[in-house]
Order: sequence, then C-alpha cells, then structure tokens
Amino acid sequence: MSHMVLTEPEPGIFVFDSIKVAGDGGAVELVDAFKETVEREYREAPGFLGARVHLSVGEDTIVTRVRWEREQDFKAYSAAVAARGNTFTECLAKAAITDRAAFVGTQVAGFTGPDADKEAGYSVVATRPVQDRETAMKIHDVLLRTGEWKHTIPGFVSATPYVSLDGTEFLNNPAWVDEDAFHAYMNHPSIPGGLADAKDHALAEPCVIYCRYSRDIAS
Repeated sequence: MSHMVLTEPEPGIFVFDSIKVAGDGGAVELVDAFKETVEREYREAPGFLGARVHLSVGEDTIVTRVRWEREQDFKAYSAAVAARGNTFTECLAKAAITDRAAFVGTQVAGFTGPDADKEAGYSVVATRPVQDRETAMKIHDVLLRTGEWKHTIPGFVSATPYVSLDGTEFLNNPAWVDEDAFHAYMNHPSIPGGLADAKDHALAEPCVIYCRYSRDIAS
C-alpha cells in the first residue's frame, strides 16, 4: 500500500482574487486581460514570483493567484496599480462584477495523489472563515488526516492548502485530472465525514468555486 506524500509549502505570499461577473461566459475576457497584464507588468515587478489563473465551470468567475516574495512587494505593486491602473483593472472597470473576494496568505503542507505527475483539468478553490490561526491549523490537521485515504483515489492530483496572514481564513486548492475524477472522488464514502470534521472548526459554510480551467502563466 502506498504512503501519503506530503508537499513542502512554497515560500512567499500568495494572493487569491476571486471575481464573479454577471452572465455565463462573462469572465473569459478577464482571463485574457490578466494573462496580458502578467506578461507586460507583473514580470517586471520587484518580488513577483509567479501567477496562476482559474476559470469557473460556468465561466462567470475568475480566480487569480499571484505569488510574491514578501508582503511588502504585494502592497507596493497594489499601490502602484491603484495610482495608474493596468490592462486588467481597465477590463475590470467595464465588467459587471457581482461578487469579489481577496485572500492573502501563506502555503502550508499539502499532499499529492496518484496522478501528481499529470496536468490538472479540474480544480476547486474552497475558502473557509475561521476564528484564528489556531483554528485554521485544526482544519489543516483534518485535511492531512483525510489525505491518508485521498492520496489513493485515481485521478486525484494534489491538495494545496493556505492560511491567511491574519489567521481568519483557510483556503484549500485541490486538483484532479478531469471533472469525472472529481465526481468519483466526491462519491468516496469517507468524504462526508471529512467535510463534517472541517465544518466543526469553521465559522460558516465555505465559499467553493469549481474550475475547469487552471493554468500557470508565469513562474
């Protein structure tokens, strides 16, 4: 029987920006604008380490993930963009945004699945509000315990968790090879118990975004 393989947290600050717009397909243009902005501006920004973009199943929500060396680097770039704008913010100004949420945190240990060497074709961004960092780490402990059986499910790529800098949110970003693998995973008999254990430590139901598209743009 295979053993669960833990992943070392990548250093740096990770900024997730979840943006929902009105209408199916409304976020597709935002993906292109974000990619263009990364290539034109982010690469030149001090402390920039990489970027990833997710597009939801209904194509109405984009989730960007930008990795910075330090929190100061992220804040400096954000201040510069607020002052002069960029291609992405110009596109956002024209979009009918219905919801937006930001997460700023660090990675904690995750684990890989049997298909860790394959490209992810389906992913989830799930954010849970918690009381403090201690509570967030309790959810992290629950996640790692479930990894003892999750790491054997065919089609599972990895689970990559994060804790916000202020300790009030726990974000998990698991991935699968495709949507069929995700549904097979969710039908596993142990899933309800793991979700119930995580719920015991959260202040509210998680915000969950289901994504068919996830790509690294720069690293």
